[in-house]
Amino acid sequence: MAPRRGADKGGKGGAGSGGTEYQFPLRDADGRISVLVEMAATPGVSAVAAAANVRAIDLSGFETDEEFQPVPLRAGGGLGLMAAASPTTYIVRGRVQDEAAIEELRRHPATLGVWGDTAIAPFPIADVQVPAAGPAAGVCPIPPCDCTPTVPHGTIADVANYVGASNLWAAGYRGAGMVVGIVDGGITAQGRPVKAGETTRRIPRVVDGWPTADWGTEASRWGEHGNMTSTDVLGMAPEANIYDLRISGAVDNPGTISRALQAFQWAIDRHRVDGTPHVLSNSWGIFQQSWDPSYATDPNHPFTRKVVEAIGDGILVLFAAGNCGDTCPDGRCGPDVGSGRSIWGANGHPLVMTVAAVDKDEQYVGYSSIGPAALDPNKPDFCSVTHFTGYFNSDSGTSAATPVLAGCVALLKQAVPTATQDSIKNALKATAKDIGPAGFDQWTGAGIVRVLNAYNNLRGFVVHSRLACPSIITPCPSRQILCRPSVALPCPSQQIICTRSVISPCVSLQIACPSVSIPCQSQVCQTIACASAACGPPPPPGAGQWWQGAPTESWYGDPGYGDDPASEWYGG
Repeated sequence: MAPRRGADKGGKGGAGSGGTEYQFPLRDADGRISVLVEMAATPGVSAVAAAANVRAIDLSGFETDEEFQPVPLRAGGGLGLMAAASPTTYIVRGRVQDEAAIEELRRHPATLGVWGDTAIAPFPIADVQVPAAGPAAGVCPIPPCDCTPTVPHGTIADVANYVGASNLWAAGYRGAGMVVGIVDGGITAQGRPVKAGETTRRIPRVVDGWPTADWGTEASRWGEHGNMTSTDVLGMAPEANIYDLRISGAVDNPGTISRALQAFQWAIDRHRVDGTPHVLSNSWGIFQQSWDPSYATDPNHPFTRKVVEAIGDGILVLFAAGNCGDTCPDGRCGPDVGSGRSIWGANGHPLVMTVAAVDKDEQYVGYSSIGPAALDPNKPDFCSVTHFTGYFNSDSGTSAATPVLAGCVALLKQAVPTATQDSIKNALKATAKDIGPAGFDQWTGAGIVRVLNAYNNLRGFVVHSRLACPSIITPCPSRQILCRPSVALPCPSQQIICTRSVISPCVSLQIACPSVSIPCQSQVCQTIACASAACGPPPPPGAGQWWQGAPTESWYGDPGYGDDPASEWYGG
């Protein structure tokens, strides 16, 4: 399928398709329209058998695409999660002659829905346009705005320090054991038979991908955009591994939503086998509603339902907001810029993490797409950082901001393995730095992500699997003991195992020795006076003291509270 092309504006300052224009529906060289058809699934029938069933049905001029393996869909989806169950429908791809044939397909009793295959494109940016007319033309909503995507504000290492990724490294979390799927235009990976004509640059830690036959072998279709986004992930999570999920098309073809559907299915299938990928990073979408009005606004589109399925299975999914903010939009946005006209399709689904952009100097990026999204009024969710030297001299667009955050999300998942899409998104929102109007706003969402703060929010008041009681006897302090924190504690999931008697100053927690469980309910620490009966015998000679007289207050569970490095405290 050859798109109608304008002047190409992509460049090394930021990969991209530049001035490529797409007509909907997409047509191949012979003028035939590529379509996706939803058909009911026979219980127990595989995708291969489903394809054979399709060929056996007379679908009114529909020519099955034999290169496309049918993709299963579960019931449900839309704006909410779907139930875990066997597939109830399959999506097949094929071609018809014209729009009349599409309508005839929709009336066929064997079909449940028909959609045009949608052109998609990456979200970097090499040039911007300031609108020349209109009351809000070029106005910066949160001044000063950054409209210079080719000018970097620091390096990728500076970004890691700014967002707090380096703080998690210091705590021992560098992404080890995590896998991030880069749904993009391909990666030229170390150790792979890279195709002729590709860049000589190689991306490390790429370990698998889709298409299964040649993942990791090309990146040029989207101007090395996949190399950029994978580099940006590894800049935040240097010990994570990468899956290359290439959705760009073949020679002179756009990426298509059907390829993204297949890539997501591969990731879901893999996740059901071994729990990877943990994260899917998506720096692509559609620039205009006209590229596909149905995908842009319908939560029941097959791809959007597949995204919901991935989240329901436990994969953490991020999407770039897009580059159609009205201060200085990407030229591909056409008339679709600004509030309510710039975040389309799955990029703005309520369940995904939708990522807007600022630079490291906390300047709002004037082309970052603005909420409300077509599928959710409360978008974007938050901002990550773009315009820094990474793979390119200036990694740009919400395309760069998204994998930066995807790498940070991988760190959070490593640190808190039980964390979910909702818990991570809520922690990032709750701890973001607000730079716009107070509270949520349509430009920056909750604000700029703060990864260390999000980690502390997720971690809460932690109970370790084995906590030693104090290794020295606590003398009775002359002041009150204050239990930390003085707010409700999350429900711990593990036992405290003590090695000697101790009386907790936090009476409501009822910590006792030997081995007992903390009751599984929220508790509020109480401030109590330390009576002599609660303090135990005097310390042995040379044991030292934790309180040095009346002026001192101590917090139960404070890090570094005791002298014994082997001991840990509740909340330590």
